[in-house]
Amino acid sequence: MTTQTVERARAYDTTRALLKVSNLEVEYWTRRGVVRAVDGVSFEIYPNEVFGLAGESGCGKSTIAHAITRLLKPPAYIVGGEATFDGADILRMDEDKLRGFRWEHIAIVFQSAMNSLNPVLSIREQITDVIQMHRQVSKKEATERARELLQVVGIDPSRINSYPHQLSGGMRQRVVIAIALALNPELIIMDEPTTALDVVVQKQIIDEIRELKERFGFSILFITHDLSLLVEFSDRIGIMYAGEIIETAPSREVFTNPKHPYTQRLMNSFPTISGPRQALLGIPGSPPDLITPPTGCRFHPRCPVMIQGLCPQVHPELMAVSASHRAACHLVAEEAADYAKRA
Repeated sequence: MTTQTVERARAYDTTRALLKVSNLEVEYWTRRGVVRAVDGVSFEIYPNEVFGLAGESGCGKSTIAHAITRLLKPPAYIVGGEATFDGADILRMDEDKLRGFRWEHIAIVFQSAMNSLNPVLSIREQITDVIQMHRQVSKKEATERARELLQVVGIDPSRINSYPHQLSGGMRQRVVIAIALALNPELIIMDEPTTALDVVVQKQIIDEIRELKERFGFSILFITHDLSLLVEFSDRIGIMYAGEIIETAPSREVFTNPKHPYTQRLMNSFPTISGPRQALLGIPGSPPDLITPPTGCRFHPRCPVMIQGLCPQVHPELMAVSASHRAACHLVAEEAADYAKRA
């Protein structure tokens, strides 16, 4: 990956937020106790923007996606915060309004296409069901639309009568993307859509998603644990750790100037494809138990630059270090104070 790659021109509308998440809190009620899986998370996504969420498994990324689309089921509960889409409060919609809102305005692509698709229904039935649920069209018109969608995602329309088990992993993932595109939503949430695919197919899928975004103009919330992929694909990135967002910045700044020690370690954990060989640095320890999270900064038990007497006791807030870069770390407090004086 080169600097030129992440410094390519960005073209998204920053005049208004399409999706605004404010202080979102989600809990799982278990026999061991309450797990605060998402704790005070806030971010915005703008029209025609790709916003990425990255972090280790279990940090709350997928829970956010399911909360935004109101797909959480007990023992998961949204206990606080707001999620508004173009001014509409998603978390307070009744079931009828929510049913019309999903797929029409926000669609989701799950990480396992085989689990997302019904194994006993043909591809034709699964796409046309979505279309006819939301549009007053005939079966013939819905089928024609389904054929167009398959062609859009690179599948021969002749495969429309196939069943999921008759398609490869990459083709199944393309079908799920076609279903997400069926009603031309403004935002598509992609929850690790390439995780189960080999690297060649991953690149093909990502290239196709990028092309479709430019063609149809939708925004993307892209969730993955692969930070190198996000730097390549996203406009802005939010880094999550233990249920919190600990850093947000444009992708090129995450690549060239990460501020949080956790982000720095993530950036050092994948190899470059050019330049001199460098030793990869892992992150010692394991993510914390969110029933009893660490006091102060949640990363401090694993942090190589922890400040004794401060990090274990005082929880850091997200602080602006530039107009577009924020980090929740005591080490950036002086830099944030200097920026606040200049701003």
